[in-house]
Amino acid sequence: MNIHLLKKTFYKTLFPPKFGNKKIQLLYNFVSQNDSDTEYWTLDGQLKEFIGIIKSFDENDIQYFFERISLWNSYYLVIISDKFLDSHVREHVKYDLGKIYAKIFLLYEVSDPYFLIDNLEIAVTMYESKIDTATLIDLISKIEFMHHKKLITRQQRNYNIQFISSLTDEISN
Repeated sequence: MNIHLLKKTFYKTLFPPKFGNKKIQLLYNFVSQNDSDTEYWTLDGQLKEFIGIIKSFDENDIQYFFERISLWNSYYLVIISDKFLDSHVREHVKYDLGKIYAKIFLLYEVSDPYFLIDNLEIAVTMYESKIDTATLIDLISKIEFMHHKKLITRQQRNYNIQFISSLTDEISN
């Protein structure tokens, strides 16, 4: 384990970030308070509350989220990304969470993005995401980087590059 990452995580635990955006702060507080039982979130409980929080986001909130993504605990980003894949979230949230998932994957800490790569295709397909060419190029670069650093296998690299190439083909048609 990287000692710098350990210090950063310890500091964030003792001194949680304060966001200048109420919706982002609400999301952060909610995830941090419910991070131990995420597999048991139900539609009549935490999942409903999570949906209520993100459902009210607008473009400015999403932009603010990405501007401050470095303040987030990596584990919380994995939780949020994982919940994007829930069919109830898909049913109730009307904007492109697959595109947001892809951007979280791109901005996720260099040492841990393999937690998100396995569901990248699912998120993009589930939300029928319209990802711009620049983001697709960045995704390919990130996947190549992960393979070069031996964070993913050659098979994972090839599969994901092929998937992203198919998205690029859709844009050009």
